[in-house]
Amino acid sequence: MQFVNAVIAVALLVLAVLNLGDPPGASMFLFGAVLAAVALKRWLGARSVRVLAFLAAGTLFCYFGQFFYLVPHLQPSWYWEWRGDALQAAALLFSGFVMIPVLSEYSCRMKATRECERGRREFESRKPLLAGFRGFGIGS
Repeated sequence: MQFVNAVIAVALLVLAVLNLGDPPGASMFLFGAVLAAVALKRWLGARSVRVLAFLAAGTLFCYFGQFFYLVPHLQPSWYWEWRGDALQAAALLFSGFVMIPVLSEYSCRMKATRECERGRREFESRKPLLAGFRGFGIGS
């Protein structure tokens, strides 16, 4: 999940840079990138995770809301013509869907208990199954 959130943060950052001509749109993409990047941090307090989950859900609904606001102004075959409002609509639709894993990460952390955290640390500290076979070209 860490890799997915990192890719999402970079993709939303790229969308923010591509929309520098539209400061509110660029800041919206930048805010989503920051939320995805903060999800990479391992230890967050319970209260901050709740606030971040709320912000991620709000950002997700904002992306979809703006997309549905833009839809009536699009041509019937907007998804085949990559220019103007069609690009903005595709970026908003993409951003809305990629915020789902970010929200999922925060939601998972809100549900986690100490037992869950301890199990994750124990799993990460275990040696890989084929670690002893590195000399034979297996497990490397």
